Amino acid sequence: MNDVVTLEPWSPWPLLIPGVVLVVAVVASVLGTRHRHKRVRELGYLGFLVAALAALAMVWVLSAIWDSRQRVEALTELGYLTPTFGGGMSFAAGTTGVVPFQAVHGEERVRGVLRPLGGDQWEVSLVDEDEDD
Repeated sequence: MNDVVTLEPWSPWPLLIPGVVLVVAVVASVLGTRHRHKRVRELGYLGFLVAALAALAMVWVLSAIWDSRQRVEALTELGYLTPTFGGGMSFAAGTTGVVPFQAVHGEERVRGVLRPLGGDQWEVSLVDEDEDD
């Protein structure tokens, strides 16, 4: 059984918040330098650093949460209950590798993989227990 599911890509709109803070911090730094206000300039530097680190953290965390949630919803729509995913993702040449999963389908526990087909399309393939070794 090989089904194809579509996983919607992550939308980075939440990065607007640290982006706005970043712009405000740069403006504060420039104004503080121009008007010789050391506190305003240093607050601008600090705001820039905090906003940049927050943006990087948000990219890392939010995209991972989004991807996991999309995978769970896609497998649930196919009738797989309580899917869990393995940590064995490989990134080679800008592509995502297969994503192993376990779930309950019907009354039995099954194992399978999600294989990228390109774009937003992923193939769901079950793995036979005999193929494990």
